[in-house]
Amino acid sequence: MNPTNVAYQLLEEITDGFSEERKLGKGGYGTVYKGEHKNGDKVAVKILHMEGFDDKKFNNEFGNLMMANHPNIVRLVGYCYDIKHTTGPAKGRPALIATIHRALCFEYMPRGSLENYLSDKVDGLDWPIRYKIIKGTCEGLKHLHVEMKPPIYHLDLKPANILLDNNMVPKIADFGLSRFITEEKTMTTKTLVGTIAYLPREYIERKEISNKLDIFSLGVVMLEIIAGPGPTGRFRSTEIPSQEFTDQVQGNWKNRLQTRRNGPLLEAYCQQVKTCTEIALKCLETDRENRPNIVEIINQINEKEAIIGELPIDHGLEKLPSHINESISLESMLASHLNLSDIKENQEADHHNSSCSNEKEDHEEDQIIPMEHPDVPIDAHPSEPCCKTSVTIAFTIAMLTSHSNTTVTAAKFIARKQWFVVGHHDGFIRVYTYESPVKQVKRFKAHTWSWTITTLDVHPTEPYLLSVGSQDQIKLWDWNKGWECIRTFNLHGIAYQIKFNPKDTHKFAVASLMDAQVWNIRSSRHEFTLSGHGSIVDCFDFFTRGNQLYMITGSWDKTAKIWDCQRRTCVQTLEGHTDCITCVCSHPDLPILLTGSNDETVHLWNATTFNLEGVLDFELGKVTAIVCLKGSKRVAIGHDSGLVITEIRQDKPAPSNR
Repeated sequence: MNPTNVAYQLLEEITDGFSEERKLGKGGYGTVYKGEHKNGDKVAVKILHMEGFDDKKFNNEFGNLMMANHPNIVRLVGYCYDIKHTTGPAKGRPALIATIHRALCFEYMPRGSLENYLSDKVDGLDWPIRYKIIKGTCEGLKHLHVEMKPPIYHLDLKPANILLDNNMVPKIADFGLSRFITEEKTMTTKTLVGTIAYLPREYIERKEISNKLDIFSLGVVMLEIIAGPGPTGRFRSTEIPSQEFTDQVQGNWKNRLQTRRNGPLLEAYCQQVKTCTEIALKCLETDRENRPNIVEIINQINEKEAIIGELPIDHGLEKLPSHINESISLESMLASHLNLSDIKENQEADHHNSSCSNEKEDHEEDQIIPMEHPDVPIDAHPSEPCCKTSVTIAFTIAMLTSHSNTTVTAAKFIARKQWFVVGHHDGFIRVYTYESPVKQVKRFKAHTWSWTITTLDVHPTEPYLLSVGSQDQIKLWDWNKGWECIRTFNLHGIAYQIKFNPKDTHKFAVASLMDAQVWNIRSSRHEFTLSGHGSIVDCFDFFTRGNQLYMITGSWDKTAKIWDCQRRTCVQTLEGHTDCITCVCSHPDLPILLTGSNDETVHLWNATTFNLEGVLDFELGKVTAIVCLKGSKRVAIGHDSGLVITEIRQDKPAPSNR
């Protein structure tokens, strides 16, 4: 999606006149403000300084951002180049004076920059998140150095220029100093720019520019992520031999990690710490010829890391690695990303109520499972008995977050095959068995490398899987034909959710941009569109009332709408949330519709009258997912800070904890 031209007046409006309260940060070339549109959409607005920033520099950053397109590069969504003419004195005479306002608008990164999270203290980021940031930053730099033609050198890579989204996915930002390099060679510059602490000697002393400048900066950033900023990290590494420093860092992390993990998982994380530290030190070599290039760095990470549950990409094997116990249990997989003691207690409670009778279910307490990773996809098994569901959902989350080289963005059970399929931000689909021992049965590239897999769905009877990559085609895969892509659908825009029609399984619907679209898998034809929301439609679900099929859609405009699928009309608008709706769900056994929102609440609506029946609020942050547990009154609700398994009680309004 190309960035849009935005009027300067609109930027003033959405930033409250560029108020101090909206300021996110300030750099050498501009000040960044948080902009918020009336519909709730947020952007980061970089107002470029009038002095010292000319059209050449503006075009440089704008052009580089337009060319760079990668999940680990911040996305440009808008720009402003506005000339205002006013009258005023010039050389003692009245004159017409032109003032140029230049601005760039970026996707809003709610967690700010990496600089805010660097710490060597016990309460700092856990190792899996730090490793994820290292890997993502390397992938973004690889895109600039290798996949861009000609390559781009960033020249100012530092924690302040690495931004983090809600999932702690890193995105390289601030291309004000970056340059296109037409050949693999060294250049010199007249002016010293950048941040001294992240620059190599050949640049500081001789102003020489090469791709190894960014590699040096990357090494400094990696050490600060691993060992903390300041004297605990980079500076300490120059005072003692490399091996001694590496052993020291690895020992510190082992002491910290073993309070929560043990066995193969602990050893795997310690190996990751060692590998990343060795790479970082190599990046800091004084002689740039001895520094690795970005491809070598990524290859080392993939080849040497001790992966939990999945091999490096280059190996392509279809089972767990031999150095990890192949009989890995669900319990050990849960350990790294969920509070295992809480899960054990929950499982014991489930076992105590193993009959799953409605009478006992009415007295079950809410189960709250803390999570280290926010906003992970969750899915409930479509047919497992209700007494196993808490294990099932927890397994799903652990599977998603523990055993991937890349961020997992979508997940679904394939119950009749006893499989679990996940989509990743690098465009790969991976399929696992979910019966112990867990094994990977398939891994394949589904979408272009630069597009995140945004959503998946499984056909209820045929061997089909639908997948969507952001701004890419919808693809239909047949696993009986070796996961062959048997059909494509040319969707225009981003698909946020996709789902087969339960009444007519030759059709599926897509939540895309500001509407919901219905397609036919037999003809690849777009049949009709449901439009009416005032902003992005990011979620939907089907439900029936009598024999009639309906759809509920949720939108960033803070409303949900009910659609008669036969008449293709909106029959009701559900209002009451105070922020964007993020997920909707129709309960399979109860006449209840659920809507979750960034306002941290879940609203329960009567599926017949569409009246509000209650509100759930567990004070765990934004609602990221809702799934209903088959054959039960229970639902699983994903939040930024935890997973809740609760029960819908229809004898009284659902509680609000606020």
